Amino acid sequence: MPAPCDVVVVGAGLSGLYAARLLASAGIEVMVLEAQNRVGGRTLTTYFGDGTFVDDGGQWISPGQHCIVKLADELGVRLFPSWSDGAMVHWRAGVRAVSNGLFLPEDGNSAAATHEAAKVLSEMAETFPPEEPWAAPESAQWDRTTLHSWLATHVTSEPARRVLATSIEGVFARNSMPTSLLAALFWIRCGDPLTPFLTTNDPGPERRFDGGAQQLSQRMADALGERVLLNAAVTTIAQDSDGVRITAAQRSISAQRAVVAMPPALAGRIHYQPALPALRDHLTQRVPMRWAIKVHCLYGRRFWTDEGLSGQVVSDAGAVRVCADNSPPSGTPGVLVGFIEEAEASRVAKFPPRERRAEVLAAFVRYFGPMAGEPLEYLEKNWGDDAFCRGVDGGYWPAGVWTGYGASLRAPIGRLHWAGTETASIWNGKMEGALLAGRRAAEEVLSAIS
Repeated sequence: MPAPCDVVVVGAGLSGLYAARLLASAGIEVMVLEAQNRVGGRTLTTYFGDGTFVDDGGQWISPGQHCIVKLADELGVRLFPSWSDGAMVHWRAGVRAVSNGLFLPEDGNSAAATHEAAKVLSEMAETFPPEEPWAAPESAQWDRTTLHSWLATHVTSEPARRVLATSIEGVFARNSMPTSLLAALFWIRCGDPLTPFLTTNDPGPERRFDGGAQQLSQRMADALGERVLLNAAVTTIAQDSDGVRITAAQRSISAQRAVVAMPPALAGRIHYQPALPALRDHLTQRVPMRWAIKVHCLYGRRFWTDEGLSGQVVSDAGAVRVCADNSPPSGTPGVLVGFIEEAEASRVAKFPPRERRAEVLAAFVRYFGPMAGEPLEYLEKNWGDDAFCRGVDGGYWPAGVWTGYGASLRAPIGRLHWAGTETASIWNGKMEGALLAGRRAAEEVLSAIS
């Protein structure tokens, strides 16, 4: 039976491990409990037969995400620019077109309309602190409506509406439950989705980790050593005036404090003694996980560059509607990544693997030509089937959640503290947000213990 410790961290993803790393460096006896047989949470690096790595989970680092860049440097993990030079493929109403930007020539003044709407939205987002999106004077009204309904009312250009929605919601653009306008303004406030429309400065490329994003978690866990326990799913967290007691995989561990570094939807599955306050418990029922199937195809070379293409796709139909070039730093071999999201994921998840693969390759052929239909290897990761994630990227905010339950998202409850990217006030939903949330939780614990 493990010895008592000062702090137990539940979850060995980026947020939990970073919190543990900071606590350990401050001299705190910490233990990390992870339900899976691996660390990394929603980062997962896998390999093709030839050794080429791909990230089945989180992978991209945006300009301005300083915490994760600093951590990568500390851990000796190298970053490289994503492959993004070239034209974008647009698939609209069954017609393929190619453009050097987000708009096609027939879109008219859509770029100007996007710029004007982006200015208005950015000004709206500045009316509240990122830590309290429910504190805006108009937060109740904004939380009752959706981003898409606001765009329909205020932006006449359909291409501009589409580009703004996709840029603001990012990976959450195709969620089955629409995000509220307030949630969209929060993402604007805590990230950079409108920067391309509001500045002429080049912020620089997005970057990836040479060897995969999961390395960060693996190396943090290696440094913590035996303080990280795998295959240790937490079932009960009890607390009283003396401390907390965690039950996990037939173990019982005592500590002064606990950090729960899990998405709200999964944190709600743990049994708490005493029970969580109603607001925090109901929150866990209202922040759904995003379902996506991520697919990778390996090719002998990046043949799409022959046509001057970047590998990026924006489509309005089919199982795969978003693609990118996921090739390794050397550029050889070539790798395309595609995302099957929400409604499409639900539909094709029921298919036999061969049938699902055929539909994916048919989409790749539409976008990139016949060579895309003949990959050397095909890999996929269905995050909805992951028993301890049930989704990827993060939980998201339908109408009414921020104003009704947001105040309970990160507030400590007795000796329990909350981490995970969903609790971040900056870069929420991103790997950077996961680290910042872990740092905030660690600072809370250190303050409470001292």
